[in-house]
Amino acid sequence: MLPHAGTFALALALQNAPPAPPTPSAPAAPVAAPAARPERDPSASELDDGCRAFDAAPREERDAVVAEIARRIEATREPSLRQLLGWRDRAVKELEVVAAPAPEYYDPKVYARGLVNRVVASPSDADAAEKRELYRPWENQTSYFGTVRYDFGRNCGLDLGGAPSADESLRNFLFGYPPGTDRLVAWVTARFDFDATIDPLALHFDHVYCDLNGKAYPEVTLYDAWASGTSHDMPDVDVIAYARLLLKDDSWVSPIPSHVAQPLYEKVGAGFLKLFKYRVWIDAAANVFVNPEAPIRGTHEGLRARLLYLCGLDGGDLEKAAARIGGFDSRGDFLSKIDTLIQDDTASERKIAEFTSKRATARWEVARAAYAVLREHALLARSEPGK
Repeated sequence: MLPHAGTFALALALQNAPPAPPTPSAPAAPVAAPAARPERDPSASELDDGCRAFDAAPREERDAVVAEIARRIEATREPSLRQLLGWRDRAVKELEVVAAPAPEYYDPKVYARGLVNRVVASPSDADAAEKRELYRPWENQTSYFGTVRYDFGRNCGLDLGGAPSADESLRNFLFGYPPGTDRLVAWVTARFDFDATIDPLALHFDHVYCDLNGKAYPEVTLYDAWASGTSHDMPDVDVIAYARLLLKDDSWVSPIPSHVAQPLYEKVGAGFLKLFKYRVWIDAAANVFVNPEAPIRGTHEGLRARLLYLCGLDGGDLEKAAARIGGFDSRGDFLSKIDTLIQDDTASERKIAEFTSKRATARWEVARAAYAVLREHALLARSEPGK
């Protein structure tokens, strides 16, 4: 068996990361806030103080603050934010959402003749903490707080249960995310997800990561381990499941002799890379469509300017953006064709700027509703314009 295949995934991912976009590119700085305001926007240090004051407030007050901010956001008349809220309302109605299944690992009795016994690690185990640090599952999760995420294998939203806490909701508002952003982004992702051949790959790599000794780590998926670029184990159970379910090859039997295993490991790696390149692209497209400054994973920041231009081509029209994305054969096809369009379009900077300005206006509206309510509750320092 090959216990350290993660470097293979890292090398492939780096080789296939998008190169720097052609000029002109998107402006890096956020759009400036309008100058005339009843009170100036708080500084970063003032916001830190405000968040600490909020965290120290009684629970009833925190809940009341969050509820009032949400009420004001829902009552907004600002057109850009109203558009996002309208899409959010459509997401609530149209996105299929199911309860997130329990973490699942492949059964060694089915795929490895029962030669290994798998035991679930407790989150408090030292091994579990080590695996979390090595494979960084948070890098594949949302950058905002929510309970619904899109599943590329099941083609629906998964509800993880519960609801964002008051402090999580406040943090969302301060970053310009309106209520229900998790369902909105999941729905946009569903609209952009066009490649059904990805589904079985996504389902496979959504299984729980296990080490060679049979210990299973429910907080870490196979996708997390591969995407981390860190060396990781490849037990027979998982690679044989891949061979049978995805390659339709029943010839592999555990234990796999090390001198014949490499071709199978490489096929698993190639399958992961196909999924990884696609998922990063579509995830980034959906998140940037909602928030042009949303984080993009690792070395794939080069996608941002292309995606902003794609959104700006049609003025932020969701239907047209989805049609454009679905019209590309692959991420490579997207990169090639969008780069040509950018090079040939003398108005590309303007289109990007108009799109990012529209989204920034909506985000400012959300954040300023939060500032106002925090100040009314004496949780955020008041400040006169220009002071």
